[in-house]
Amino acid sequence: MTVTIKDIAKKAGYSVTTVSRALNGYDDVNVDTREKILAIAQELGYYPNRIAQQLVTKKANTFAVFTLDRQTFQNQFITLLISGLMDELALSDYNLLLFPSQRLMSAEEVAGMCRQRGVGGAVIMGLRMNDPVVSELPRANFPAVLVDIPVQGKKAGYVSSDNIAGAVEAVGYLRSLGHREIGFVNGHREAWVSRVRLAGFRKGLEEQGLPFSQDFVYEGDFSKESGYAGAQALMKSCPGLTALFAASDLMAVGAVEGLSAMGIRVPEDVSIIGFDDQEYARHTRPALTTVRQDMYGMGKQAARLLIQMVEDEDYQPVHADLKA
Repeated sequence: MTVTIKDIAKKAGYSVTTVSRALNGYDDVNVDTREKILAIAQELGYYPNRIAQQLVTKKANTFAVFTLDRQTFQNQFITLLISGLMDELALSDYNLLLFPSQRLMSAEEVAGMCRQRGVGGAVIMGLRMNDPVVSELPRANFPAVLVDIPVQGKKAGYVSSDNIAGAVEAVGYLRSLGHREIGFVNGHREAWVSRVRLAGFRKGLEEQGLPFSQDFVYEGDFSKESGYAGAQALMKSCPGLTALFAASDLMAVGAVEGLSAMGIRVPEDVSIIGFDDQEYARHTRPALTTVRQDMYGMGKQAARLLIQMVEDEDYQPVHADLKA
């Protein structure tokens, strides 16, 4: 049988109004009364109706995550990030709704869909730099956190890995193996991570005293197929390359297959390093060396940003770069 506020009021000897205000944390209820009511509520096994509670307190207790179904977006990436989101939100008694989308929505559509469902903020994944929603969000006055897209406003922030540092470390690792001519299989140019990982690649070469040439860079699209094509194209145009850095694990796996088809052995002839640390990268043959992204931690950080935006009116969102 469901326990109601009326049941608590009857046993505690207070009015329904007093019990409701005590349970919702109003400061006009004295401490002794609140403690007595809370103790009885716990004793009876009372669980508040979250929707009704939200109507009273005007505070949303649910967030949403929007994902775009694109080839550049891998399921494990989504799963780990959502796990981090859920675990962190649960600590503050928030719920999470998932909205997988087949089409790009405007910031107004995202905010409207959320408000209709009593959702207080959103995490949006899978966007590109040229998607209109990126420039619209800072003006939408709706709490939102983007993943791997830099945006900042009164109610907008983003989370990402420290992609530059990760790329610098990848180049340094390859140099430690003795490589001096290193190629880069990058993602598409509308992905922000492609831009910063390329910047990190160049910085890494500079720090190691190695030359950079645009001929050493192939623009792919994060897919396995583009890794395959990119590795072959680079080795044909720059046969002196002895190592390749791929901007995603999926492209790195494709690169291994592309080189194998050319009779080039990995790692005996050419070394390859990826970026992400996806589960499948651990089961490739040969095993793939990769830069690890903490997607679970990124999800937790996104949740913290959203909670701060909602609970602190004066909070100015910042971006969070997690160590790769």
